Amino acid sequence: MPRKKRGVEERARPMSGDLAERLAEELRRSRESGQPVIDEQEFPTGKIRVTVIWDEWDRLPLEDRTAVILRAYDLAEGHGLRDRIALASGLTVPEAYAAGMLPFQIIPALRRDDAVTPEQCRQAMIDEGASVLLAADKPQLRFATEDEAEAARKRLAQRLPNSDQVWVITQEVGKVEDWASR
Repeated sequence: MPRKKRGVEERARPMSGDLAERLAEELRRSRESGQPVIDEQEFPTGKIRVTVIWDEWDRLPLEDRTAVILRAYDLAEGHGLRDRIALASGLTVPEAYAAGMLPFQIIPALRRDDAVTPEQCRQAMIDEGASVLLAADKPQLRFATEDEAEAARKRLAQRLPNSDQVWVITQEVGKVEDWASR
């Protein structure tokens, strides 16, 4: 395969609506739950990889997502930090899940005698950051680590009193076909 080398393009891309400003505000506030989820990984070189998981990326090209992220860092942190970003990626929750980045999920396991309703659970999950892109009636609340999922489960139980036993953490381990072929 041919090897291609390119430099960094500093060409300004048109911004999509107010996404950069909204993301910059989230960078300043840094809430403990909800969307967007901003994951920063710093390397020994001082460079940073930023992944923003946000359903607002839906229908926005990958290049525009990167431009929005870089602009948001400019607005919130200044050009110095933005210059340290080596890679900026924006993914929706379903895209991040498909990429294997969100193997943990919280689901409600409701019984008839539970003190909360399916609609209360649905809304609590959305408030916590669940995606409704795949199905509006079945929010997907996904996480990268079990610790993140457990912290969210505790917040859900606090948000909806008497719901502690309703919230179940599951982990995607792969398809049966993947294990059967070994």
